[in-house]
Amino acid sequence: MNETVFRYTRRQRLAMWAVAWGMAVWAGAVSVRAARYLADGQTGSAVGLWLVLGLIPTVLFVPLAGMPTGWTRIDAEGLRTRGMTGRRRVAWRDIESIHALAGRGRNGSITQIGVTRTDGTSFLLPIPFSSGRIAEDPDFYDKLELMRREWRKHRPAEADGTGEA
Repeated sequence: MNETVFRYTRRQRLAMWAVAWGMAVWAGAVSVRAARYLADGQTGSAVGLWLVLGLIPTVLFVPLAGMPTGWTRIDAEGLRTRGMTGRRRVAWRDIESIHALAGRGRNGSITQIGVTRTDGTSFLLPIPFSSGRIAEDPDFYDKLELMRREWRKHRPAEADGTGEA
């Protein structure tokens, strides 16, 4: 099998960039307000305002801005991911199951792909996922099925589970 790479859909990238830029604008506006407090000699108010309302969005902006560059790759050896929480690599032989996990997020429902390893640990893939109307991935279940097919094809002969959810 050639390598297959899953990336965020165009709509998902646009939604993430919109949130990231909104946070940056908010942090900028708060910083301007804090600078006015400093200019007026209100040091305590300025520092508190900037730390609470300006620094937090700024810190969150950096990983959120990097999210659209995340990916999940599958190939003959296994799957690799890169997302907001780092990188991960797992061989097909070390995977016990691949399944869809539906849940509720802040903005409605979200469905992600969960991977359970043979040692019992599990994790969620950053991509693909589907969430609400804005971040919906119309091909989510096709991508899940492709991943399951590749996993079944490369599993050791003695493995007897199907990984179906």
